[in-house]
Amino acid sequence: MDAHLFRRFCDELIPHLMGARMEKIHAPGPNVYVFALFGGHSREGKRFLVLRADRKAPLLFVADHRIPVNAQPPAFVMRLRKHLSDQRVTRAVCRWTERKLWLGFSGEAQPWLCLDLREGPALSFEAPELYDGPEWPDDFLALPSESWREWDVLTPALRRTIPHLDPMDACALIADLEFGDGDVFLYESTREDGTARHEVSAWPLPQAQLEALGGRWTETVFDNPVPALAKAGESLVYGGLAEQARQNAARPFASEAARLGKLLKKLDSEQERLAAMQARQKDALLLQGQLWKFGAQEKLDSVTLEGEEGDITLALDKKLTVRENMMHMFHQAGRGRRGLEHLEARRAAVREEKEQAEAAALRGQAAKTGVGAGPDPREGRIPEDRKGRPLPADLPKQVQAFRSSEGFLILRGRDTKGNGIALKLAAPHDYWMHTADGPSAHVIIRRDHANQEVPQRTLHEAGILAALKSWQKDQSHADIQYSLAKFIHPMKKAAPGTVRIDRSEGSFRVELEPDLEEKLNRS
Repeated sequence: MDAHLFRRFCDELIPHLMGARMEKIHAPGPNVYVFALFGGHSREGKRFLVLRADRKAPLLFVADHRIPVNAQPPAFVMRLRKHLSDQRVTRAVCRWTERKLWLGFSGEAQPWLCLDLREGPALSFEAPELYDGPEWPDDFLALPSESWREWDVLTPALRRTIPHLDPMDACALIADLEFGDGDVFLYESTREDGTARHEVSAWPLPQAQLEALGGRWTETVFDNPVPALAKAGESLVYGGLAEQARQNAARPFASEAARLGKLLKKLDSEQERLAAMQARQKDALLLQGQLWKFGAQEKLDSVTLEGEEGDITLALDKKLTVRENMMHMFHQAGRGRRGLEHLEARRAAVREEKEQAEAAALRGQAAKTGVGAGPDPREGRIPEDRKGRPLPADLPKQVQAFRSSEGFLILRGRDTKGNGIALKLAAPHDYWMHTADGPSAHVIIRRDHANQEVPQRTLHEAGILAALKSWQKDQSHADIQYSLAKFIHPMKKAAPGTVRIDRSEGSFRVELEPDLEEKLNRS
């Protein structure tokens, strides 16, 4: 987040924060802090001020919804809660070239909260120094490029843009930034793996600079930086936290699966040892058939016996008689045979435990990106759609998985029981779909966070998948209703799959494509 963008954001944000009450403080991920604020000068409802502290890519934005937080807050966050909870914002100081926003709160101690984009939040009981603003160069054209770093206002992002502008446009841009007004520009792109990229700038980025970043970028112009940063921030920060939550959920199961995999390798080595012991049965029988050649108390270190394919030399324990060596071989063979019987049962149990651990890890990672969808423990392959994108490998058999054209994971119940399971697998912000005015499969569109936009094509594909398992499957068109999963509740003492819809997000009509299932998945 460039300092000039930070300045524009604070200028717009601070008036709305005056009088707002601090309700809660969370730390949902490394270097990510969420401050829940209620009310304010404009009498707004609850908002969430989100800070991702980082030296290379910091971000500060306002979200309309919170992210689920399950982690135990660290001691630092508990200290912030102690001094700031239920206190109101009464003053603010923006030191924008340092990328620091100071918020003063009510209370006897009159604490200050410093939101430092590079280092994170800090609590202080001393007011920050007055800030009159930075100095600006009088004649930018006469300023040598090697001295640009000496000026705080010539930020790294600005220095990357200036070489792509002619001198007059560069001077005009500096003048506009000094005035501190203008539009904000949001640039969006998609990587090959389907993940989104966002760049928010306080000035339009030249085409040559966008080409240097790689990929195709779309530009959206905002007259207010708050919604632009909210859109980028929720995708980058909330999406990253969702991915981290999936990895954290899968990590203990993945570790257990790895431990059991090592145990299986040890059991394989043990099988070789026991098989070698069992093979002594053949040597013992051969020696038993020719035992008459040796005295009752005779001790030898080896014997040569006549075998079916020629003479065979057996090594013996010279501390034992030949007869005692034969008995020892029979004993070893018996132990090996019994050990192999026990080993096979043990290996089957360990293999089942390993498959369960892998399945649990995969269920934790069943998300839009499909990250971590490893080999199916039952089939030994990686389920994919036709474009090779991974699908969750261990969904319950009553639920089908599809990947939309834009890469979103779609879950569909195969039967009434599967409909209920699909709803249980949905997060509150996922989309739920069903045909209107009649029975059909329940369909879920998985999202990484509540503000993630679902393209129209994905909505229609999910609607078609619902209609293909409905009373409208033989018609040319079908009407689809959809809602958020948090508004869908199974009805008690009703038929399986019967739900109550507390709020609908709308409806639309789709044209059925009978071959859509085959297009989306490789099955």
